[in-house]
Amino acid sequence: MGPGEHTVDCSCCTGSKLRRWLRSKVPFLQWMRSYDLKCLQGDIIAGLTVGMMVIPQGLAYAHLAELPPNYGLYASFVGVLVYIFTGTCKDITIGPTAIMSQIVAEVAKGNTKLALCCSLISGFLQIVMGFFFLGFVVWVISTPILCGFTTAAALTIGFTQLPKLLGIKGVRRQFWQNIYDTFKSIKSARWQDAVLGIVCLICLFALRFLQKWAEAKRNRADNSPAVSPRRKLLLGIGWFIGVSRNIIVVITATICAFVISMNVGADAHPFTMVGNITGGLPTPRVDQFSNMFTSNPEQCKVETPESKRWNCIAVDANVTATICHEHECCWDPEGVTKCYSRGFHASEVISGSILVAAIGYLEHIAIGQSFAVKGSYQIDNSQELIALGLANVVGSFFSSYPVTGSFSRTALNYMTGVKTPLVGLFTSGIVMLGLSFLSSYFEYVPDACLAAVIMVAVYPMVDLAKPIYLWKVSKKEFLVWLTVFVLILAFNIEIGIGAGIVVEIFLVLGRNMWPSMKVTHLRDGIYDLKLDGALWYLGAFSVKEKLSSMVNGNFIKDNPQFTHPVKNIVIDFTSVSSADSTALDKIKESVVLASKKDIRIVGYAMTDKVRASAGKQGLLNVLTTEKSRSEASQSVLYVTDESAQPAYRNYDDDVVRSPALSGPKDTDYRRLSRGSTPESHDP
Repeated sequence: MGPGEHTVDCSCCTGSKLRRWLRSKVPFLQWMRSYDLKCLQGDIIAGLTVGMMVIPQGLAYAHLAELPPNYGLYASFVGVLVYIFTGTCKDITIGPTAIMSQIVAEVAKGNTKLALCCSLISGFLQIVMGFFFLGFVVWVISTPILCGFTTAAALTIGFTQLPKLLGIKGVRRQFWQNIYDTFKSIKSARWQDAVLGIVCLICLFALRFLQKWAEAKRNRADNSPAVSPRRKLLLGIGWFIGVSRNIIVVITATICAFVISMNVGADAHPFTMVGNITGGLPTPRVDQFSNMFTSNPEQCKVETPESKRWNCIAVDANVTATICHEHECCWDPEGVTKCYSRGFHASEVISGSILVAAIGYLEHIAIGQSFAVKGSYQIDNSQELIALGLANVVGSFFSSYPVTGSFSRTALNYMTGVKTPLVGLFTSGIVMLGLSFLSSYFEYVPDACLAAVIMVAVYPMVDLAKPIYLWKVSKKEFLVWLTVFVLILAFNIEIGIGAGIVVEIFLVLGRNMWPSMKVTHLRDGIYDLKLDGALWYLGAFSVKEKLSSMVNGNFIKDNPQFTHPVKNIVIDFTSVSSADSTALDKIKESVVLASKKDIRIVGYAMTDKVRASAGKQGLLNVLTTEKSRSEASQSVLYVTDESAQPAYRNYDDDVVRSPALSGPKDTDYRRLSRGSTPESHDP
C-alpha cells in the first residue's frame, strides 16, 4: 500500500446503509427512540376515544359492504396494528370507510371470499407501487373525477341505507332501481324500524351540531383569557358527547332492542336486528384463497341478496343442485353431498382489486397530507403505499376486507392530541375487547340504527358546491365531473371512473391537438401569432394550418374584423415551454412557404430550451429570432437602402442591430412605436 492510501471498511458502509433502509421502511424504529410518558398519555386518550367511535362504524360499514358484521370489526383493528410499525403519519387511522365499503359491496356482492381476495391482491399492488415509487400513476384520477365519484358514491350509499332505515326488504342495489323499489314498497315498511331509524337520525344530526358548535366555541375560548375554566370544561364535555354520538346512539338503541326482546321474545321482536355475530378474535386463515380462480365460474350464482349463499347450477342434468355456504357449491349426486370452493373470473378479481388499490391510496394519501400540513410535518407517499398495502395483505389473512384512511377518525385523533402511530394499539385494543366480551350483545343492534349512522357519516361527502365552481371556472372539467357522477349513479363505480378518465384523456389530447393561438394585428400588415403551452406533434398540424391560412389569405376571409392583408408575421414563443421535432419541422415548412409568397416570418422570446431544439432541427436556418416583439416587428421592416423612404415615420432613438438577418451587417433596424391600438383574434 502506497503512502497516503487507505482502505474503507465496506462492511461498515453496508451495515449503515442497511440500517438506514430498515429505518425508512419501518419508521417505528425511528420515533420509538424518543417516545416518552407525554406521548403515551396523548396516545392513550386519542386511542380510547377513537376506539369507541370505530366499533359502531365497523358494524355499520360491514353492513354497507354486505358482509357479516364481525368482518367490519376485524377490519377495524388488524390494519391499525400493522400501520403502527410501517406508517409515517401520526394522525391517520386506517380501517373500514364508507367509500371503501361501497366499492367492496359492488365488487364482492356479498361474497366474503371475493372481498378477502380483493384485499390480498390490492395490498400486493400497493406494496409493489410503493417499492417502485409508482404512486404517481393514480394521479390520472383528477380532482373533477374524484369529486364526482365521492358525491355520487355518497348519494348511492345514502339511498341504499334508506330501505334499511324504513325496514323495507327486497330492494335492488343499483341507485335508480333502489329509489324505484323503495318508493314502490313504501307501504310494506315496518313502522317500528322507521320510527327507530328516524329518531336515531335526528339524534345523530343533533349531536353532530353539538360537536360543531362546541368546537367553534372552544376555539374562541382558547384564544380568550376572559372565558372561565368552568365554561371551557363544559364546552369540552359537549364536544366529547358530540364526537361520541355514534357509540351513544348505538348503545341506546341496542339497550332498547335488548329490553324489548327480553319481554316479547325473539320471534315477536319489532325491530330488524343485525343477528348472530361470531365472537372472539379472528385466527389466520389461508383456505379462503384456495381455488381463487376457476375455469368455469358460471357453475355458481347468487341465489338472493338476502341469503348471502351460493347456489350450484348442475352441470349434469342428473345432479340435483342444493344450497350451501357462501364460498362453496354443493350438489348431491346419488345421495352423497359433495362441495367445492367457488372460484372467480380473473377479470372480476383483478379489476376490482385495481379499483380498490387506486381509490384506497387516493383517499389515504389525501387525508394523510392534509393532517401532515396541519401538524407541520412530512409524510413519505411511497412508504404510505407500502404501509397501506401491508395492512391489506396481512388483514386478508385475518378476515379483514380492504381498508384505507378514515377522515372522521383521523380528525378525532388530531383533535384529541395524538402523538405517534402507537395510538393504533389502544384503538385496536378497544375493538378486540368488544369482540371478545360484547359480541353476544352486538346481535341486538338494530339495522335501522346502523343505517342512520352510515347516512350521517356520508352526509358531508355530498359536495354540490364543487360542480358549481367547476361550471364557473372550466366547462370542460365540469363535463368530466358530470360524466363520472351520472355514470356511477346509472351503472357502477368502475364504469363511472373509467369513463371519467377517458374523457379527461380526450380533453388533454384536445388541448395539445388544438393549442391556444392568439392573433393580434400590430400595424398595417404585421400580425402577431402568440403560441401558448408546449408544442407537441399532436398540435403541430394545427399550428401549420394557422400559419398557412394567414399566408394564403384565408385567415383574412374568415375573420372580417381584420381589414389589412397579411404582409409579415411575428411569432410569440414567450409561453412555449418546450417543442418536439414534429412541431418545429411544421413551423419550418410554414416559414419556407411564406418566403415564397414574399411574407416574412420572425420569431421572438424563445426560451433557451426551445432555441436549442430549434437549432438542432434546423429551424434557425430559416427563421430569424429576436428577444422582444418590438425587435421582431422591426426585423420584418428593415431597409437595405438607407436613401429609401422608410415604411413608418414613428421611430425611437434606440438602434438595434440583428446579425441573424439576411441583409447587410451594418443595416440599422429601428423599433416601431406603439402609437396605434392592435386588433386581436383569439380563436
